[in-house]
Amino acid sequence: MRILFTAATAEELHCAKIAYERISSTDAALIKVEFVVTGIGVAATCYNLTKILNSALLSGGEPYDLVVNIGIAGSYSQEFPIGSMAHITVEQFGDMGIETRGGFQTLFDYAMLDANTLPFVDGLLKVRDPYPVTGPLEGVRDAIGITFQTLTGIREQNLRRLECFSPQIESMEGAAFFYVCLMEKVPFIELRAVSNEVGERDKSRWNILAAFSALENTCTQLLAKASVAAGGAR
Repeated sequence: MRILFTAATAEELHCAKIAYERISSTDAALIKVEFVVTGIGVAATCYNLTKILNSALLSGGEPYDLVVNIGIAGSYSQEFPIGSMAHITVEQFGDMGIETRGGFQTLFDYAMLDANTLPFVDGLLKVRDPYPVTGPLEGVRDAIGITFQTLTGIREQNLRRLECFSPQIESMEGAAFFYVCLMEKVPFIELRAVSNEVGERDKSRWNILAAFSALENTCTQLLAKASVAAGGAR
């Protein structure tokens, strides 16, 4: 079984590497795990992930059985406090649209793009198989994600975003990851650990260590379950 872990930064990706070191040598032998930093933001994620997925096929190798995107994120919801884990089942591009006198409108709202243009469904990017390979992960709740290229500490702006999109988790790459995986038809999972509340600019109130710890534990669980699935498929 071939698994690819991606993250925007090396620090985030290191959580998956630690998890891989934690599992037993027997479990590790059943899966082939690769790690790639795709970069921060939509453009870097789209380019690097597409290149990686296509290179895997063009080189004559086997396709990935699972692609996992991991990272820390901000939370809009009390349901996802700092240190909690989110499994993103819906993603959306929060700043792909038009600013009007009446406020922000998405390309779908403005009728510039059909809301069911592949891979969108009703204007959203949705997982087709929530937990390919591993099945559900303990301690991880499903969440609605949103992707912005500009994160803001302006309270009024965040309230408008919340009212317009009803997100729970915010990142700078999630929707790009969904878009590429859906278009390339590869099984995927996006996992985010909450490090801060959305809009909190005081980094002394962030808890990145708690988020990394949660991410490491969840990645360990995922790899253990993947090895069981790989063993059963033999």
